Amino acid sequence: MKKLLTLALMTALAFSVFADMSAARKSAIIPAAKKVNPDNIQSGSAKGPYTGLMSSEFDRAGHGNGWIYGYNRKVQWNQKLADNTDMPMVGSLYRQLNLALYGTIGGMIGDYSASPLSKKTETLYATSQFWGAKPGGRYPNANEFINGYFFGCFNDFDTVTDTNSWGMFTVADATWGYDWSSWTVPKRTEATEGGASVPGAWTETGDVVYDPATEYYYWTQSWGEGGLSGGIDGAINSVVVGRTLTPADRDSWVWSDYKDLRFDGSDDTAGITAINEFHVAYCKDTFGNGTGYGIAMAVCNDVEDSIMVNDSTVVVQNPKLSWMYTTNWGGDDSSGDWKPNWRTPGPDKLYRLEMKDVFDWYGENLTSRDSIGWDEVNNVIIWDTTEVVILNDPFITWNISNVATENNNVHVLFKAYPGNAEGMYLVTDAGFRAGYYALKGTITSGGVVWNGKARFVGSIVDADQGWDVIENVASNRNNLCMGYAGDDFQGREVVYAAWLDKPLSRAQANPYGQESIWLDDAFFTSSTDGGMNWDKFSVVEFETGDENYPIWTQTYTYNITKTSAVHEMGFCLANHGKVDPVTCAIETYGAHEQADRNYPTEPVTDLNDFQQTLHVWKITGSPNGIEAEQTTLAKDFVLYQNYPNPFNPTTEIKFNLQKDSQVKLSVYNTKGELVSNLKNEKMAKGSHSVNFDAESLNSGVYFYKLNVNGMTETKKMVLTK
Repeated sequence: MKKLLTLALMTALAFSVFADMSAARKSAIIPAAKKVNPDNIQSGSAKGPYTGLMSSEFDRAGHGNGWIYGYNRKVQWNQKLADNTDMPMVGSLYRQLNLALYGTIGGMIGDYSASPLSKKTETLYATSQFWGAKPGGRYPNANEFINGYFFGCFNDFDTVTDTNSWGMFTVADATWGYDWSSWTVPKRTEATEGGASVPGAWTETGDVVYDPATEYYYWTQSWGEGGLSGGIDGAINSVVVGRTLTPADRDSWVWSDYKDLRFDGSDDTAGITAINEFHVAYCKDTFGNGTGYGIAMAVCNDVEDSIMVNDSTVVVQNPKLSWMYTTNWGGDDSSGDWKPNWRTPGPDKLYRLEMKDVFDWYGENLTSRDSIGWDEVNNVIIWDTTEVVILNDPFITWNISNVATENNNVHVLFKAYPGNAEGMYLVTDAGFRAGYYALKGTITSGGVVWNGKARFVGSIVDADQGWDVIENVASNRNNLCMGYAGDDFQGREVVYAAWLDKPLSRAQANPYGQESIWLDDAFFTSSTDGGMNWDKFSVVEFETGDENYPIWTQTYTYNITKTSAVHEMGFCLANHGKVDPVTCAIETYGAHEQADRNYPTEPVTDLNDFQQTLHVWKITGSPNGIEAEQTTLAKDFVLYQNYPNPFNPTTEIKFNLQKDSQVKLSVYNTKGELVSNLKNEKMAKGSHSVNFDAESLNSGVYFYKLNVNGMTETKKMVLTK
């Protein structure tokens, strides 16, 4: 963490110098004649593409600080109510804009199967219990949605003195349906015995699980400790565990003392010396029913990570994947007091995985070609050929996500670079190695057993262009996310993942300069065989001119937002999804903040000067279909579901325009081939209806796509003859 903060500071100070160097950057890795435009590449996978359609937006926040982090989940979904009936609902905890107050918190429970969307939103925290009428509600986290109960947390920051902050929790009772949902008044998370509460509770993560045998709900929360001057940067994480039989009764929760499970990365003399947030994942099915097992993962350094390099200098190795685990719900009262039972190798220590056991390319030489990275020791960019030592410790960024299943398996996603004591790089002599990786393990009574090497998931966009100082700044931002959708009805676990990266078509030049790291899209992929193989959108080959390794490749996954304006670390997936038993299509939800350029808060110098709006996306994938592209979020039309549907042979497609617009309405088959152009003209504002006659077509699934002033929306219809 300390190395990261130093690197970020140096990068910011040197940015103007590197910007000039970027213009002269070489392209020796890839001959110009062989460069490929990724936007023109056809799908390289039989599965997909994945469609992301924005469903709705919720209350605006004055600025993005306090809800941007990717590990702070913004949306969860529930498939069954407490009485075991199906009623899919989506819930969110988010920050609201209130001009009179500093940081109010809002909550939403919605029915996304309805058209148009039905939802119930309300303000949850508008008056602080501790700081008077000016609450500092920040970093909301949608932990889980089980049996009709939605679990969320946030911190209440002292905005008057900037000296303290408390961790808060709230539960929504939606067991009667979204329109009957009710929220508990948020309460501070504090030890039941003694009342201790995490001092300076800042950024928060957590997970909830249900035990069907005892009907208890267990909730493990992890809080960055230290407030404005601490949090993640202060590298102290405290963990508390709660239990109850009645989730909606806030006073029924029994909580452990944070001092029982505390990791102090600010102390360099023993144990952990740097740590990021914990990612807690109980082993459970997609409805939230657990096995009692679980894992809490982090990236950290400890006192044993120092090594001696060639010149006898002692340096700290790169951070490692680290964890603690539980086989008994995370807490118990077997000692007579309620205590956490997460297992660690000792106080202020975690179990750790050596990098040599993670990567099959461990030990390869680092490339001597140009634009390969940043030398942290000498504080310079490695721009041309250079001598570098043999690879000895790849760099795992402080940027992971994980999910666990009812099979007691854990899947973790992380971003990694080749590296050594001198720095982090993009490639080895055998090709591009920097990218997104997934690792699978099994939690047993004796610990976590990791199953083989990490699997490559996807490339970093434009890695072939060499190192870019802007992306260097962004490399450690917490924007990874994983989820679990059950099995594929053949006993194989279906997991999915997302992260932020720049669109394949976006150049670095933009009006916000370094803020281009905020103008990103969400990329999505899934694995239907338990994390062994991951869906790809395209594979790009490059000729290297090296006879030993003549071709290097990069693989990209699916861009599901296509907004070019997802704010910083803000996209996050729900814990769970579902799988279609016939097509194995995945359905889940995601959410992010949008930097709304229509609402500046002051003279604009960066994206913090725009108000933020929370958007929720429904994400689907199937073996066939077309990819919907959302080019702007200033939606000025409504596209309705065709009627009748299914139909034979005619159906009516209706839409409404808020202003006179250029309109194109088209129909596609499941191969993405154009079937019919129904409209392509200027149309007046108001309601319109277009008849589609499919007399000459075969039965099957078709898609109609409406393009209004460059913005598109797609819906599915079924022809039955």
